[in-house]
Amino acid sequence: MLKVFGFVRRNPRLTHDEYRAAHAGYHASYGRRLTGIRGYVLNVRASRPLEEAIGPEAAAVLTRQAPEGFDDAWDGWGQLMFDDLLAYLDSRIPTPDRAGPNGLESDPKVAEVGGDGPYLYAGSAMQFHVDEHIAVEVSRPERRLFKLALFCKRPAAMAPGAFRARWTREWAQPFNHLPGLRGHIVNFRTDLDVLTGFVNLSAEGFTPAGIARREAFYGWWDGIAELWFDGPEHLADGVRAGAFDLLPSGAWFCREVDETLVVAPDRSAGNPR
Repeated sequence: MLKVFGFVRRNPRLTHDEYRAAHAGYHASYGRRLTGIRGYVLNVRASRPLEEAIGPEAAAVLTRQAPEGFDDAWDGWGQLMFDDLLAYLDSRIPTPDRAGPNGLESDPKVAEVGGDGPYLYAGSAMQFHVDEHIAVEVSRPERRLFKLALFCKRPAAMAPGAFRARWTREWAQPFNHLPGLRGHIVNFRTDLDVLTGFVNLSAEGFTPAGIARREAFYGWWDGIAELWFDGPEHLADGVRAGAFDLLPSGAWFCREVDETLVVAPDRSAGNPR
């Protein structure tokens, strides 16, 4: 399974709520039609501060050395899943899926994922491949869940391999049995190039400024955990129970995100969409 994250900044002409409506509505309607897609999840940073959701004391525990300007760098991120890199690179080839006067027709806008990127975003998506560790498989009821994104920077003296091993085997464990937990996935960015061949080479992301912006964003964290709870009170209870006490001495910080499940992730082998 290939899993790709794409962090985006909203176009400054849009308010945060306007961006969310446009991304979850029009843009996602084209993204879900990408050929061979196996999962599409949209995460938009919540409008309310975390302090409002879980209280100031618990929220303070969830922030250590948060980088200045972090929230100015992104407003949301999409998650795309495909069988492999080739399926991902070929996904923008339109397939006959639009009804027309002569039967099914191909929609060229699918190749552009709607073509609204210049109006929806400020610059290119910061798109990268992640290797995921499923600590607790996600179980989504037919109602909205509370979702937390935990960004973590490894301590300078810790090697990347040791960082991943410690996180998945030790630091993640206190979360896995919390009451109200509905899922826990830890994602580690890899060096696999998922921009070339998928994004137009003339895009801002390939310019020196775009590359510098992307690399600065990557430098703030080394892994992202996704945690789903029945409600924010369960996260607050987890903080009080010491679930975050084992996290490393490096920087880590959390944000609430609103999740839109566009295409339910399907990790089963041999079941292309």
